Amino acid sequence: MNLQLTDIIIALTVGVCLYAWWRNASVREQALISAKKHCDSLNLQLLDGSVAGSEWRPLWANGEIKIRRRYKFEFSSSGSARYTGEITYLGNNQHSIWLSPHDF
Repeated sequence: MNLQLTDIIIALTVGVCLYAWWRNASVREQALISAKKHCDSLNLQLLDGSVAGSEWRPLWANGEIKIRRRYKFEFSSSGSARYTGEITYLGNNQHSIWLSPHDF
């Protein structure tokens, strides 16, 4: 069996893509759990039980390349009005959570 350089490059590319997809799915699950906990701590209701990816960008942070991921979600304080929120991850760590102004 002869392996060509193109075969090795294709195999590495597929491997990197699968790893990136797996890490992204893991961070998305972390974002969902964090959004639920944050909403629960403020007596808010996380609507639809999901977060949606809104940005994926590589950044140079603290001397290394990290991926900034942003996820949007919707919540409600009264059950009738919908408000938006956003959770940001830098690498695998939560960076910030933002909630739009809402009524209590």
